[in-house]
Amino acid sequence: EVSAVDTARQWAPMIFVYLLWIAVFTNSQALLTNTIEEKSTRVIEVLLSSISPFELMAGKIAGMAASGLTVVGTWAICIGIALTVVPEMLGASGASFGGIAVDPLYLLSFIFYFLSGYLLYASLLVGIGSVCNSLKEAQNLMLPIMIPLMVPLMAMVLISQDPNGTLARVMSFIPLFTPFIMMNRAAGPPPLWEYLATTVLMIVSIYLAVRGAGKVFRIGILMTGKPPRLREIVRWLTLKEDVNPPERDGD
Repeated sequence: EVSAVDTARQWAPMIFVYLLWIAVFTNSQALLTNTIEEKSTRVIEVLLSSISPFELMAGKIAGMAASGLTVVGTWAICIGIALTVVPEMLGASGASFGGIAVDPLYLLSFIFYFLSGYLLYASLLVGIGSVCNSLKEAQNLMLPIMIPLMVPLMAMVLISQDPNGTLARVMSFIPLFTPFIMMNRAAGPPPLWEYLATTVLMIVSIYLAVRGAGKVFRIGILMTGKPPRLREIVRWLTLKEDVNPPERDGD
């Protein structure tokens, strides 16, 4: 017979995944909006007179990460209190749902996957924001990123039912899915080598994303007029750090 606590431990990661998704999406979206607003109001030009484009980009990402961690910490405290107090009020103190909420495995995984997921998506979105003059222009470029961001939500139930199945293992090694899928598998839990392998995968992916976003940010942040085509942005990624792009298509 499966106890209530065992059932709760199986499905608890879904709650953390949903909160993780909200935290990553809202903070990354806020960073994108902030970048576009500063560019459209010419505030960026003033800031770039004192610091380099990469320093500005890194500061924006780090500042939003600190803000996001504060919000996430508040959520964790409130959820922990709620899951401890509510069962007591309902006469189900033996369920110890509060202990599940403050399980070090869940909390540490949540913090790590929030940071890794946020850094990855924030790097991609800040690069998009740097080449757009309005949110309307950014919508078309955001589509290839928003679709992968929705997939982990649609797969939550399947992953929770079989956290160490083939689908879960394969999706764990796709960087855009990794933070959400690995958090969803925490009840499994996955083998240690998968934790280590996906951690290395996320670190490498974040490094490449930040480096690529830095190149796009340096070129696009002061660009006005029609936003560049996707192929132009890809071409920028192949340039060296101190090399400016050739004349834009159609100019």
